Amino acid sequence: MRSENLTTEQVLNVFTEEVAARGGRVSDTFNDGRRLFARSILPSLEEVRPGDRLQGGVAIKATEEEISLYPYIFRLVCRNGAITAEAIGATIIEDLRLLDPHTTIQSIREGIEICLAREVFSENVQKMRKTTQSEADLVLNLLPFFSRNSPLASTDVLRRIMDRFFAEKDQSQFALANAVTSVARDTRDPETRWNLEELGGGLLIAAPTRLPRDGARAAGVKRIDRPRRKAVSVA
Repeated sequence: MRSENLTTEQVLNVFTEEVAARGGRVSDTFNDGRRLFARSILPSLEEVRPGDRLQGGVAIKATEEEISLYPYIFRLVCRNGAITAEAIGATIIEDLRLLDPHTTIQSIREGIEICLAREVFSENVQKMRKTTQSEADLVLNLLPFFSRNSPLASTDVLRRIMDRFFAEKDQSQFALANAVTSVARDTRDPETRWNLEELGGGLLIAAPTRLPRDGARAAGVKRIDRPRRKAVSVA
């Protein structure tokens, strides 16, 4: 992707710098020069239930059209990650060709700052605690997503999710989300992995199940889509 002379490598450098400045680290990166997918985590921890620890962070996706910044949650017990695209703090920077590189970079920095706010992580964990007590409704939570996402529906992704979910005694919505994110963790295609982590993140915080991109827009995520001197990204 390019915003005039802005490359995915430059976006990754800004991302890495901002995360490191807050004591965090970039935990996963895919960058082929056209698309960037990266995730990061901070050292602070919270328990969603006894012995089940979580780290908060931020995930970024950059393409030629837009840059998405979403709160990210990493579950240590199974090393699964979830992207909460419909959480407070999410930012989408659109129409990159209309933005000068300085404005784009400033918007990225501000979006990262909001996603990494302690209150964003704490609110997500609080919502997750509720899903540990809610029974999963497979039809309501999964089928709308797969019925509208034909590339995934034609693969064995749904079967793998179901196999992992029913292999466990826990039949909560939290467990279903974990089944989704565990399949995401083992998925090599970066776009599919991202979409599954968004689905898992929506299940974790009990957000309505939609296609990830549509879901983010429907949730009132802040979008930056025109030139400005200073872009304030507040959900």
